[in-house]
Amino acid sequence: MQKEINYFNFLVFLISSFFIGLFFPDFDQMFQSLLGHRSILTHSILLPYLLYIYLEKKEPRVKTILIGLLLGIGLHLSADLHPKSWIGFALIKLPFNISIGGLSPIWIGINAIAALYAAAYFLNLLTNRKLFWISYLVIALVVGITYADAERYNEGSIAITFIVLLFSTFFVAKIKSKKNLIQDNQKIEKVKKKPPKKKKSRFWVYAIGIPLAFILLIIILGS
Repeated sequence: MQKEINYFNFLVFLISSFFIGLFFPDFDQMFQSLLGHRSILTHSILLPYLLYIYLEKKEPRVKTILIGLLLGIGLHLSADLHPKSWIGFALIKLPFNISIGGLSPIWIGINAIAALYAAAYFLNLLTNRKLFWISYLVIALVVGITYADAERYNEGSIAITFIVLLFSTFFVAKIKSKKNLIQDNQKIEKVKKKPPKKKKSRFWVYAIGIPLAFILLIIILGS
């Protein structure tokens, strides 16, 4: 049975992890010679994925942290889709500061979509209460628009991109979770309707096995 989630705890863990996820990708600037700015390791869903594997069976607040991290990374990457120009620091780097060049916007776009979709998907798994869903969207919108407004270039494009990705991934994830729930319920109904298996009679096992064992015992003792 799933634990009931405390709304206040949900907000605290969601907002705090949201900001951690938002600024985590730029952590690579501390190791530019090794990772390069816009490292492929930090500008991706790698960190949340590793946390998911390690914390998969933990309590709900841990899942809330995962949702916030994904949401923050998704916002950061959606902003990175609109640099002043696709050169230099705007490009994704492999370890040791090796640029992937023209593949950078593709990498950023795929990971932005994946992060926001995963955040919404885990939210739907965590709770079906509308208060949590609305809070998630409102917090994401407020922070997203504020973050876009603080950017020096393409503020409007960044805001629009994030809003479109946020809502589209949310509704796709919601539809997907509903389908999964219906399929799970159908499987449960099939199991309930399935007649119990009849226990196979062991008559022939005993009828043949016991005499055969007795005969083998006589042969062994008589040899």
